[in-house]
Amino acid sequence: MALKKFGVDISEWNGAVDFGALKRAGVQFVIIRCGFGSDSHDQDDEQFFENVRKAEAAGIPWGAFLYSYALDTDMARSEAQHMLRLLAGRKPAYGVWYDVEDDLQAGADLVSICEVFCKAMEAAGLYVGIYSMVVWLETKLDSPRLDKYDKWVAQVYDVCEYKKPYGIWQYSHTGVIEGKEFDMNYAYKNYPALTSNKKEDYEMTDEKFAELMERYLKRQAQKPASKWAEGNIEKVKAAKVMLGDANGNFRPQSFIPRQEVATALANILDKLPEAKAAGEE
Repeated sequence: MALKKFGVDISEWNGAVDFGALKRAGVQFVIIRCGFGSDSHDQDDEQFFENVRKAEAAGIPWGAFLYSYALDTDMARSEAQHMLRLLAGRKPAYGVWYDVEDDLQAGADLVSICEVFCKAMEAAGLYVGIYSMVVWLETKLDSPRLDKYDKWVAQVYDVCEYKKPYGIWQYSHTGVIEGKEFDMNYAYKNYPALTSNKKEDYEMTDEKFAELMERYLKRQAQKPASKWAEGNIEKVKAAKVMLGDANGNFRPQSFIPRQEVATALANILDKLPEAKAAGEE
C-alpha cells in the first residue's frame, strides 16, 4: 500500500488530549470515540465534543467511532441513532466506525448487527467501516455481506496479517506521545477524498480535449522567452536559421512541429557550402 498516514484513536480514557503535541509528533488524523452502546446520554463519551473542537482547531482531520454492545439488530439501530445524534449532521473526513469487539457479543449475529448499523450510516450520507481484532474479522465478521464495508483492523504485530482489503491498521496500544499513551494507527486510503461530497462527473471527450489543448497552446504561444534563452533566440533569428511562424511570431515557449524543425535544418544546410554542393549533385 503506497499511501500511509499516521494517526491515533482517542476517548475519554485519554483524558484532556494536547492536540498540539499530537501535531508535533506528526499525527495526521485522529479517530474519536463518540460513545458506547445504545442511544443514552449517559453513554456519550465525555470528551467527544471537546476532542472534535480541538481537532478542528489544530487542523487535524478526524473520524468517529462507537463502541458496540449490541446483541441484536434492535440494539444496533439504537447504537446507530446514538452515533447520528452525537454527530449532529457532521460528516467526518475519516468516516465513522463501528467498534465490534466486546466479549458479550461473541454469540450474537454480528453480521446482521453490523449490516443494520452500516446501512443506517450510509442512509445518512456517511462513510462507514467496521473495527475489530483480526481474529473476529476472519471468523465472526467474515461474510460477503460485509465485504462492501471498509475495515479497521486491530492487530498488535509487526505486520497486519488480515488478508481481505482494509483501510486502517491499529498496530499498537502503547504508543507514547509526550508522556501520554495512545493507540497508534496507519491509514492506507485517502479518506478526505473518499468522504468528500464533491462528485467526479467530468467526462473527457475528444472535443473537450481538443478545446483544452487549443487553449493551452495559445497560452504557450503568448509566453515570452526565458532570460537565459534570449541571446540564443536573437542569434538564430539574425542568422535566419529559425524565423518563427508564417506571421513572423517566434513563439519561444511553444512546441516545435516537425515541419518547423525541417525548415530550420534546411536553413542550416543552405549555409554550409559543402552541404549545399552535395544537395545540388
